[in-house]
Amino acid sequence: MKDNIYKIDMIKRLVILIVSGFIFTSCNENLLERQPLDAISEENVFTDPVFLQNYVYNIYNGIKPHWSPGTGGYIGMTDIAASAPDTHNRSGGIRQYLEGNINSDNVTQLTNIWAEEYDYIRRANIFFEKVEDSQIDEQALNRMKGEVHFLRAWMYFELIRTFGGVPIITNSFSLSDESFDVSRNSYEECANFVLSETELAIELLDGYSQEPGKISKNAALGLKARMLLYMASPLNNPSNDISKWQAAATANKAVIDAGYTLHPTHEDLFKQPVKTDETIFGRSFTAGSRIPDWGYNYDFWPSGFDARQRIMPTQTFINMFQMANGEYPYLPDGTTVNPASGYDEQEPNKDRDPRYYSYILYPGAGPVNIIDGSKSTVRLYEYWEDANPNPDNLPPYQNPNKVDPNNNQELFDFGRDSETYWVKGLTPFHWRVQTGYTFRKLLDFNGPRASFDFDYNQLMIFMRLPEFYLNYAETQIALGNEEVAREYINKVRRRPSVNMPDIASSGTELIRDYKNERAVELHLEDIHFWDLLRWKDAPGKIDLFPIRGLSKVTMDWTNAEEGDLLGKLNFTYGPIDEVDPRFPWPGDYYYLFPIPREEIQRSNNSITQNPGYGE
Repeated sequence: MKDNIYKIDMIKRLVILIVSGFIFTSCNENLLERQPLDAISEENVFTDPVFLQNYVYNIYNGIKPHWSPGTGGYIGMTDIAASAPDTHNRSGGIRQYLEGNINSDNVTQLTNIWAEEYDYIRRANIFFEKVEDSQIDEQALNRMKGEVHFLRAWMYFELIRTFGGVPIITNSFSLSDESFDVSRNSYEECANFVLSETELAIELLDGYSQEPGKISKNAALGLKARMLLYMASPLNNPSNDISKWQAAATANKAVIDAGYTLHPTHEDLFKQPVKTDETIFGRSFTAGSRIPDWGYNYDFWPSGFDARQRIMPTQTFINMFQMANGEYPYLPDGTTVNPASGYDEQEPNKDRDPRYYSYILYPGAGPVNIIDGSKSTVRLYEYWEDANPNPDNLPPYQNPNKVDPNNNQELFDFGRDSETYWVKGLTPFHWRVQTGYTFRKLLDFNGPRASFDFDYNQLMIFMRLPEFYLNYAETQIALGNEEVAREYINKVRRRPSVNMPDIASSGTELIRDYKNERAVELHLEDIHFWDLLRWKDAPGKIDLFPIRGLSKVTMDWTNAEEGDLLGKLNFTYGPIDEVDPRFPWPGDYYYLFPIPREEIQRSNNSITQNPGYGE
């Protein structure tokens, strides 16, 4: 099976459209009894193994992608990244959340996951109802059943980490019906339902080979382990029941023991093909299945499209990348240079964790291949002002050494003063990057910034081995086994292409090192925001204020010598005002989202609102 399980022929696409049309176009249960608009009947969809498998693949789309909501995900609401105002398709909701004003009336401006996931849950429930007496070959059917049990578990996991306890629905009536009387199950009941679904998936998927992009037994083991870790975490385990940590430890160790290894290099982990040595569950894209618009490049490319940078790293995140000697560049206050580190604020990009160079674009980084119509070139990431600007912004603005001696390619001709070029409208790049940094982890510089036609090489990884090394380390910290915790944190750091020094800390310093390692290794993988919530660690992380970054960068070419690609950079660090503002954390109730008012009304008020939201 090819990496992209969604790459299907035209007939299969038609079947999916027909079946999904049955589900979405009406709330009337009799709709499923109608004949479809072409020659394929509903009976054939649920009795033919090929059509049925494609129905299951359609349910895969219920897995929330990392870019949702707001095509930047939740990371722009954390200490790792900042959101630029009015650039997301969910910018209004993001602002309401960061201001402490999210409520049952405006939560759908941030996310519509309640309605979206219950629509896919209904698809899963229809599947189980329709195949109850199926004559399809048992081996083929069992695999599909295992996939759908996993998918239903995944969607409930997403719902309960967002809202807490939700209604457990296992029949096919629709939560988009005009009204329904159903109440919420408790968090514990929902979490146990997720576990029971993963157990069924593990049993049904046992013995089937793992194929890239396809749900496997090991993916079900991973979801079970993730659920148990959430159940053990402070948000959901206020009494610190040690048995919950022990259960989470056992489940995460089972994933570790499944036979995966770290891929030798980290730079290509998120590029096709799927690295099956490390990746437990991931998917690739086609032009028709990737992120809306043009792909990750649209959102993470320097200044995005039309100079709309959607999210960007904060200085806090930049400071999380240690020096190559294993020391943090700053002391815990975030502003005092660590004297043991060897860090120099005017040479901030020297001797850092190798992941820094792979995952961050900083002033002077590169050169990287920039394909953007007439401006296509290989050039540095430019973000600076001319230290000695010409009067009235007269030319020349260019780098006096425009040819890269490494490849004889001419660098783009605005190296002298990128701000001047921005002001003069000669480039759409870089000056709208408010913090001065952009993410590099998911960019594809082999293709254009934005194209509907280019087959970008990015992958979306939902589960990979380092998460479970780190999950297991967390359980061992909670159980008092610090030596084992350090062992598994250091496994992540020992990847051959990273090879960072082992940590040797204990106590609160070990917790800091653990959380820092998790943030660096797993950023942009839809994990960090939820970590902050389950740890009850939001104050100072989500309500971080002010956001800091590079408040001013200048480039002085005065003493540039022949062959220099850069002049002398000077960095000024400080608050960044042009990003979504943060307000003080409203209180513990904010660790759960409010349930949309319309869903409560539709239930005839059988669904109760989460505490703190005034209903």
